[in-house]
Amino acid sequence: MSRQSPKQALIDELGELFRISGNQENAFDNLAAQKLRVNRTDLNCLDVIQRIGPLTAGELATETGLTTGAVTAVIDRLERAGFARRTRDSHDRRRVMVEGTRRLFEEAMAIWGPMKAEWDAIMAKRTTAELELLRGFLEDGIAAGSRHAERLRSELDADGES
Repeated sequence: MSRQSPKQALIDELGELFRISGNQENAFDNLAAQKLRVNRTDLNCLDVIQRIGPLTAGELATETGLTTGAVTAVIDRLERAGFARRTRDSHDRRRVMVEGTRRLFEEAMAIWGPMKAEWDAIMAKRTTAELELLRGFLEDGIAAGSRHAERLRSELDADGES
């Protein structure tokens, strides 16, 4: 029976906590989608639209991993719900941009504003060095996640699944 090192045990514990955090976020997002009366795919697109700002349908597809056809349907639903609108790019009138509406930002603030306020209060108790360490951890996790999403995309492409 091999025994793992204390460092490996801590690495495993952090991985487990990261998974629990992701599951908790998914559960919260399910509730947020219900409150906004949208599906989870639409909610994910709303998050990207809110976070990045005006972007093209193609950029939204890239950010979310959806096809451009699926994104077109999402944008249509979000426009009907009053959460997004299509506008012309001010620099290139041929390009159509998607942006959030005032309604999106107001309803998002009602849902996520209290959580953001608590997050800010919790993080304010941390030192700058701790915050930089956390930022590095999250950046590394995002980079690893991106690499493995690309690995799965490649495997799906090779299998003819995509």
